[in-house]
Amino acid sequence: MMKVVITGARGFIGQNLAHYFRSTGSKVTLIGIDRYSDGPASERDVFDQFHTGCFTSDAALRLAASGDAVVHLAAQASVQQSMIDPLGTFENNAARSHRLIDHLRRHAPHAHFVFASTGAVSQDEGPIDESATANPASPYGASKLATEALMAAYASAWDFAGVSLRFSNVYGPRSRRQGGVIPHFCRRLLAGAPLRINGDGGQTRDYIYVDDISRAIAGAVAMRAEGLYQLGTGVPTSLNEVVSIFRALGSGAALQVEHGPALCGEIRHNCASIARARADLGFVPRHSLRDGIARTFEWYDAELVS
Repeated sequence: MMKVVITGARGFIGQNLAHYFRSTGSKVTLIGIDRYSDGPASERDVFDQFHTGCFTSDAALRLAASGDAVVHLAAQASVQQSMIDPLGTFENNAARSHRLIDHLRRHAPHAHFVFASTGAVSQDEGPIDESATANPASPYGASKLATEALMAAYASAWDFAGVSLRFSNVYGPRSRRQGGVIPHFCRRLLAGAPLRINGDGGQTRDYIYVDDISRAIAGAVAMRAEGLYQLGTGVPTSLNEVVSIFRALGSGAALQVEHGPALCGEIRHNCASIARARADLGFVPRHSLRDGIARTFEWYDAELVS
């Protein structure tokens, strides 16, 4: 039975990935590592073993080295937080990731490392493929790019087995700690508050439902994929279009929108080319944005009521 270690296990993608493995009947032992100690017991119970603490603690590193695969999701994942605390973002996302990678290199040379990177490593308007120019607009994007470079160096120097998966904008249920646009809109709509848009709303993103990302990660684990892959839908959607979907969910006319200034560090347009992931991993997104937002909103509705 394969042993899969997930860092950031109580986070949005970590929780969905664990539930995905369970739902498919995959024969895996799941080990979770996360610094959070709050939240429902079910966040821990989906794992066979769980460690609460930083992923670079001695105990966490020993657990990581026991895995056949390590899915590294733990990160400071906010562009705006990286603008406030660039040094802390680099320490968490790059320096600590380096410690984890080097520990695996020395103590678990046969482990497969799956790194959650981001499309924010490039400002190209896209569709962005794996050859896109690396020119991040924020310390967050730069911190992820630094870890990608470390992985490439370790692969060259020590045959370190790993894959970087550049996620587009992931959304979906179990995102109680998530600060992205779609979770924010769900909370605001249920509270009867106006939806806030920073800028004119014409900025576009490639929104991908978390079940599709979970399936891609599980596929990369099963295939021991290496190198670099862009993961998204290949479909750019403006923030104004997202508002239109929420307007339909909220019965239309009652929905109010307020605008604020555009945020520094944010890319104007971002969309992934997923041709390589489709060819190598058989990756084809299954969820439309309208369907995915409806499912996410239903989860938030039930979560807030309970």
